[in-house]
Amino acid sequence: MWRGDCAYQPSSRHRERDVIEETHLERIRRLIEESYHPRPTGCGTSFGEVLCWEIHTNGMTFIWLAEKWGLSLPMLGELIWDHCKRLEAEPVVDHTYRTGSLT
Repeated sequence: MWRGDCAYQPSSRHRERDVIEETHLERIRRLIEESYHPRPTGCGTSFGEVLCWEIHTNGMTFIWLAEKWGLSLPMLGELIWDHCKRLEAEPVVDHTYRTGSLT
């Protein structure tokens, strides 16, 4: 409500809606990253670097890694799938491409 002597102050309900909340998956990623701050791998601090280090350098299987991180296998699978999607290259459309051309 506008009062002549002060600016509009939205209710807390409106402010909460404007805040971008992290998804459950983002929260899990962040918590895993933070858990490595006191014990760094030497391979980087991002989730992807930690994940790749655990699997490719530390020799973890998916089962072992899920147990180490305290996650279910489906959740670990979702984290890995999400990580792999982020590695997908941006599309590059070739507008000169023609199918069925016999030249």
